[in-house]
Amino acid sequence: MRRAVQKSLATLAFVVAATAAAAPAVAQPKPPQTDFSGLPEKLSGDEIKANWFDGRKVLAISPDGTQFEIVFTPDGKSSRTQIGAKRPKATSGFWRVIAEGYCSRWTGNNREKCFNVRKSPEGNDVVVRFGQQVVATWRRP
Repeated sequence: MRRAVQKSLATLAFVVAATAAAAPAVAQPKPPQTDFSGLPEKLSGDEIKANWFDGRKVLAISPDGTQFEIVFTPDGKSSRTQIGAKRPKATSGFWRVIAEGYCSRWTGNNREKCFNVRKSPEGNDVVVRFGQQVVATWRRP
């Protein structure tokens, strides 16, 4: 009986190993490549501050469709609330402008991230990027 159990376990181990080896590797999804060559030059930090960080609401739409209402006040503070969330909760943060963009940090995250901002191809909105990755499109509600 003991040999039968050992043989069965050995056979099971072989089948599991063979199945795992034969299964195709699962590729990690990569973000789609986007051609940024047609976008206008980056807005300067002063342009961003004058046009977007004036205390009025900004609608931020991420590439996956998630929407946030963000307010950047002239004193360097900010708040954001996800639109459509079951329990919308405002998160506060801080911002500062840099030569070719702005940097922000949100409560609960000690890491500051810096972004560049460009006008959208249509010209009404702006595209916010972290490196070469688009993180949001901003527009006035």
